[in-house]
Amino acid sequence: MTLLKTSDGTNLYYEVVGEGEPIVLIHGWGQNNEGFLPQIETLSKNFKVISYDLRGHGKSDKPHYGLTLSRFADDLEELMNELALENVNLVGWSMGASTSFEYVRKYGVNRLKSLTIFDMTPKLLNDEEWKYGLFHGRYEIQDALRDLTALNHDYSAFGKEFMSIAAPYFTEEMIEETNSLFVEGNTPHVLAAMWLAMVVNDYRDVLPKITVSTQIVYGDQSTLYSKETAEYLVSQIPNAKAIPFENCTHLLVAENPDKTTEVIYDIASK
Repeated sequence: MTLLKTSDGTNLYYEVVGEGEPIVLIHGWGQNNEGFLPQIETLSKNFKVISYDLRGHGKSDKPHYGLTLSRFADDLEELMNELALENVNLVGWSMGASTSFEYVRKYGVNRLKSLTIFDMTPKLLNDEEWKYGLFHGRYEIQDALRDLTALNHDYSAFGKEFMSIAAPYFTEEMIEETNSLFVEGNTPHVLAAMWLAMVVNDYRDVLPKITVSTQIVYGDQSTLYSKETAEYLVSQIPNAKAIPFENCTHLLVAENPDKTTEVIYDIASK
């Protein structure tokens, strides 16, 4: 098992497969690098593919410190340093996209060749002036406080409720099966801390600084984020285009793995 010991003493699990220009894959909240297995298998035939478990997730340590997007960005920079990566094709899905935004805020785009965002908003929390956040503009501070309480009280119950919203077509059996993996692979203190981290951050000011070629990929059936969210991102990022995944939800990477591989391959090949 390949581990990177970060500057604050946390062990991060990572994998490197293939040779060529680097592609770095960042998974989402409550997930791990295995969410990109189909992409790793195919893309590694032409590229060096780096995937890793964010701190608190998967095979990485689950510390009680450093559970912020700022520290996640530091971890990414330290991983890039360890592997001497340049001209990186960075790919972030959901919270992985938030990590990417935070990385650009702290470190800029000098080491990046491209950025691909899968179904995420630059500002999760909605208010009177912002309606492109979570749940199509219907998630505000009181909802976040309720969810943080629920996560700490019973994260299994929260997982079931969230999955039923994120993937409305899931049967009860599918929800139970998915949630058992969610509960087995996660701890409530990490989930709550990173939910809070997403809630409190606002990356709208970062978007104009993303000057590398960018893809905003979204599920046209996503119950989390709207088409308008993707259009907003494209309007604010200088060299961005939107790519809809038809009949897909927030789980678009898993729902259409072939197209996911295709869009990453396309931007990395340019």
